[in-house]
Amino acid sequence: MKILRKKTTPVPVRHPRPRIAFKTLGCKANRAESDLLSEKLEMAGHKIVDSYGWPDIYIVNTCSVTNEADKKSRQAIRALKRSCSKARIFVFGCGVLAHRDFYKSMPEVDFAAAEPSEILKKIRGGRGCWRGTGVNLNVNRTRAVIKIQDGCNNSCSYCIVRILRGREKSYPMKEILKRINQKVSEGYKEIVLTGINITSWRGTGVLERDGGVNDFTDLIRMILDNTAVNRLRISSIEPESVNRKFSLLLREQRLCPHIHLPLQSGSNKILELMRRKYDTKKFAAACRLIKSFSPDAAITTDIIVGFPNETEKDFQETVRLCEKIEFAKIHVFPYSPRRGTPASVMPDQIDVKIKARRAKILRNLSDKLRLKFIKARLGKIYEVLFEERKRGAADNVWSGLTPNYIKVNVNSRSLNANIIKKIKLLRQTKNTDVIGKII
Repeated sequence: MKILRKKTTPVPVRHPRPRIAFKTLGCKANRAESDLLSEKLEMAGHKIVDSYGWPDIYIVNTCSVTNEADKKSRQAIRALKRSCSKARIFVFGCGVLAHRDFYKSMPEVDFAAAEPSEILKKIRGGRGCWRGTGVNLNVNRTRAVIKIQDGCNNSCSYCIVRILRGREKSYPMKEILKRINQKVSEGYKEIVLTGINITSWRGTGVLERDGGVNDFTDLIRMILDNTAVNRLRISSIEPESVNRKFSLLLREQRLCPHIHLPLQSGSNKILELMRRKYDTKKFAAACRLIKSFSPDAAITTDIIVGFPNETEKDFQETVRLCEKIEFAKIHVFPYSPRRGTPASVMPDQIDVKIKARRAKILRNLSDKLRLKFIKARLGKIYEVLFEERKRGAADNVWSGLTPNYIKVNVNSRSLNANIIKKIKLLRQTKNTDVIGKII
């Protein structure tokens, strides 16, 4: 007897969405781009995990500001592939913009994108839009980085980033406010404004023009007046942008008194060769203006050592200016020739050993000035935003930052991440952290 079997339609196998991990190198602008891409992917239902979450895809945001940054980007990609050989690796960022053919040829790389939107489309099968904001449910809820502009119109002779990123573009104020308010509603206590040259931000829309929001300082005022952000931090500003109008804002309690002013050199001769828009006199005046409105402010800086034609006399001028200004921290970079920049073909390139020696001298000075900055503030009381439990320490030791960027460790069972407490600074540790207690 023949048994008739009912025909059934095969049930398609449903593959789970890939788990995705991010590795971001370089500046805060890169961090902001990675965060936004993470949000878009999470909105689409993808699981965002850390490197220990056995991701199916690693997304690497590369940096190309120096040769060393390029090297670190390549090393990071290879290390990630070794740690999880089955994971696919997608890359984007300045490194890819500078060396796309190289990254496309790397055996570890599955997809090299010029823009993060290309990765979004690749993973989502061509669906989705890059613009707009979403809800990110899987990131640290202490500090959010918001990019307010991109590109740079300056012509600094050493810089490759301005070439890779293109001309300046300001994001609309309406979008910036919306994104900040979104992050505040998600629970973030601190917002960091970033970009390639953020003080070049200009209001371009009808809302900006009608509201008298013309420049970066006006934007800061609008953010303070139209959001409930607890702390607003500025990533980096150009020295020529520091004027009385900007400095007045430093009296605002919610604006963090931590101003990063890239000096690059303390020699007027070298500044001219770098095509910077200020001299040492104007830079020092900007620092005095900041301190006059915010005496407790931390002024930090970037310095390039071993720029072409830099003599020992030029370097000593840099050292003396740093000692005079008393920076809270100096980020030191040995000059790195970048192909396609005017400085790369200048005569009198400096020997690598000389650059290394000068970098060591400035880093030692930076450590000395950092200790001095912190020592002068021991005994004072600050509001500290706690971020994480101290690794390798007792479970109740938490670390956080003061508004002027001093890292503070407190032993207390009442603390947790994303809590702001008034803390008295007690003493320094060997690594320039500070031990504090709750007031």
